Amino acid sequence: MIRKRKEILFLALAVFVLLGGSVFADDIVDQKQELERIKKQIEDSQRALDSLQNVEKKVRKEIANYEQQASANQTVLKRLNNQLSQIRQNLNKAESALGQSEDRYQGAHSRYVSNLNFYYMGTRTGTNGYTTELEQEKSTFRKMVYLKSLAAYDREDLSESSEILDQAESDYEELVGREREVGSAQKKKKSEYVILSSQKDSRERDLSKLRRTKERETDRYLTLSEAARQMEDLIARLEQNRIEREAGSAPADFEYATGNFDTYKGGMPAPIKGTITVSFGWKRDKITNLKSFSPGIEINGKVNGAVGVVARGVIAYIGFMRGYGKFLIVEHEDGYFSTYAGLDKLFVGQNQIVNGGDILGNTETGLVKFELRRGREALDPMEWLKIDSFK
Repeated sequence: MIRKRKEILFLALAVFVLLGGSVFADDIVDQKQELERIKKQIEDSQRALDSLQNVEKKVRKEIANYEQQASANQTVLKRLNNQLSQIRQNLNKAESALGQSEDRYQGAHSRYVSNLNFYYMGTRTGTNGYTTELEQEKSTFRKMVYLKSLAAYDREDLSESSEILDQAESDYEELVGREREVGSAQKKKKSEYVILSSQKDSRERDLSKLRRTKERETDRYLTLSEAARQMEDLIARLEQNRIEREAGSAPADFEYATGNFDTYKGGMPAPIKGTITVSFGWKRDKITNLKSFSPGIEINGKVNGAVGVVARGVIAYIGFMRGYGKFLIVEHEDGYFSTYAGLDKLFVGQNQIVNGGDILGNTETGLVKFELRRGREALDPMEWLKIDSFK
């Protein structure tokens, strides 16, 4: 809908510029110059399209590179996640083994200390009155040999337990370091992946904006081409009107200069009853953020509703607007013009004189674009139409 409105704004503006005054020979020269200007704009638009095409290719390539890098990072990140998961499983096992090693070491240490104490106490056994000194020495010697052997065994077990504990601690610390290393690499890759994804999303948004710009430029190019065709046709019609007027075959009962048209201000009927959906003047598009000028108003009326002329005049031009159907221009007195876009079936013909309120045709969709100009100057229709005539 936005593009269609812009087509109407441009075409209607272009046609009205052509009809900036009465159709004399000098006006036709101006219109031919305007046609050359539009053709120049077509060439500029084509160059802009080529440039946008190149930029679009570049952005698509950047997006593909971001996708490739993000995919590679995602693969590495997946591998690091698997490694980290395996390391943490091994770390849990190492932690359990470390606990068991500590328990074994503590048990061996306690037995060793206990046996040393028992060995010490055994060597200090008191004498018994019923045993001989020799028997006491033999008993003490046997205890010493037994306790010494037991202490040697416990010392070996303690040494082995200590080695196992040291190895368990070493394995645990190594796994902790490995977890820290892999976790840091995972965090870094995750950050890189997030950044690449963000950059890719940003460029995709840029690409979307670029495509919208390209679409608007394409519409502009097509609209300019259509405007050029319309102008060529209009120049031919105006030249024919000039010939007919000079020959006296054009309508003679219409006064082109009365000085009275200004008195119609605020009292002309609306072309169709309905709601104004687009107002006159500058406005900013919410999607594209671009400013555009509407030289007229858009009225949403009844489907198949009748469209009437706002004041007495002559049908100066009948044409077709892409996306909006038939449209026509009425030349009024004192250099004023009105245009009506969005018509379907027409009830009037070229050079026909019409009076205010006469039906020009109907609108199939109910949507009518209306403009009012004084020569090249676009006027706000709401200052000229009766407000209550829209109801």
